[in-house]
Amino acid sequence: MKTLEKVHYQGFVWPLIIGIILWCITPWRPTGLTPQAWEMFAIFVATIVGCITKPLPIGGTTLTGLVVMVLVGLAPINNVVNPKTGVVTTGILSAFSNSAAWLIAMAFIMAYGITKTGLGNRIAYWMIERFGKKSLGIGYAITGLELILGALIPSNSARTGGVVWPLTESISASYDSKPNDPSRKKIGSYIDLVAFHANILSTALFLTGAAANVVAQQMAAQKGYQMTWASWFIAAIVPVAISAIIVPWLLYKIYPPEIKETPNAKQWAKNNLAKMGKVTVPEKIMAAVFTLAILLWILSGIIKAPQLDATFVAFLAVTLLLLTGVLTAQDIFNQAGAWNILVWLSILVFMAGKLISFGFIAWFSNAIQTSLHGISWGVVLVILVLVMFYTHYFFASGTAHVTALYLPFLSVAVATGAPLPLAAMLLAFTTIINNSSTHYANPSASILATTGYVTQAEWWKNNFIIGLVYLVIFGVIGTLWMKVLGMW
Repeated sequence: MKTLEKVHYQGFVWPLIIGIILWCITPWRPTGLTPQAWEMFAIFVATIVGCITKPLPIGGTTLTGLVVMVLVGLAPINNVVNPKTGVVTTGILSAFSNSAAWLIAMAFIMAYGITKTGLGNRIAYWMIERFGKKSLGIGYAITGLELILGALIPSNSARTGGVVWPLTESISASYDSKPNDPSRKKIGSYIDLVAFHANILSTALFLTGAAANVVAQQMAAQKGYQMTWASWFIAAIVPVAISAIIVPWLLYKIYPPEIKETPNAKQWAKNNLAKMGKVTVPEKIMAAVFTLAILLWILSGIIKAPQLDATFVAFLAVTLLLLTGVLTAQDIFNQAGAWNILVWLSILVFMAGKLISFGFIAWFSNAIQTSLHGISWGVVLVILVLVMFYTHYFFASGTAHVTALYLPFLSVAVATGAPLPLAAMLLAFTTIINNSSTHYANPSASILATTGYVTQAEWWKNNFIIGLVYLVIFGVIGTLWMKVLGMW
């Protein structure tokens, strides 16, 4: 006899209570907001709360929020063009055209190829042989690898999903540390979080570390400040270097792996490499496709062409793995994690975009500008950094956050007397370190927070602590470093 699947109905209680209360406030909403803007805010908040209470897996929860948007008339199914004005109302199906979500899905499938062929195990054993004497050493090795990749691959999600995550997964498996299992705490949970923060630091170190950085550069130019690759790197080098030393160690203390020292790791890794024997043909093909993807991602930062788009490169790599027989179509269909992320990340980015298009974010930005009138520039800059940091809880895209708030916040800071170079760089760095917030903060978070190695509660708790550390390092030490450089 077939039975119904289990649904955690109690998890709907808080999303419903909060969503209904906010919805009922609509007639008394803040001045300057349209009813649609406030209603969209209510649904977005309720959906985020649902992602925390988990009445359904996150994909089902966000899909429920998307359906509610249609039911209440905040979005149609398909794009609708107003015949009089020509204005296009974006339909919910367009949510699934999000390139970052597709890049992550394809990167997950590539990662499966690395695991299936055994290439991941071989590289993991090689890394353990050299750095695996202590778990902390592996943490620093992953951080160093990500910082190197940051100079080469201009997509933070490509670095995580296509390169770093497959390696961390293989290293974890080598220590018999499995996802969604008590053994995850052996080492997998620790290096999963380290890999995420290493990605944040590689993004902060280079102007080309992520698309959002370039958006900040363009907006700063509108205020008269020119960010160059070199000036960005020099301003970032000290806070990033300090963070790269402190963060793996701090995570080791507040979120320690059960395996701390493995004195026999070198010999153990050597023995396993010997058991694997020579590199197989599937491994060679996988390595060739893997290398090709990395080279094309590097070139995408130099040559602007649709054939070098980061997402297309991931599609190309997966297609090559299919054509060469490394993967089968069934392998692709079986990657539930890839398709789950594609659904929920696409929906959250779409919802955040609606907050922008309905004018909620513009209203919020104007409210901040008005409330800070007459305050000294130092206090204003601190407030703006904190608001920029913590408002990322309402965004599922760093690029969208920068686009919505960076220029208005920079304008407020400069209007109150803040030095333009300091304000421009400090706010730009804040748009990167604020990714240390939620499991949907950026594509890299979407990948590493859903691997099964770190629970959602652990993710929010530990990242909240590390976020405070970033604010001190970049906000205080970074500001002093820019003073030494003569930027203000």
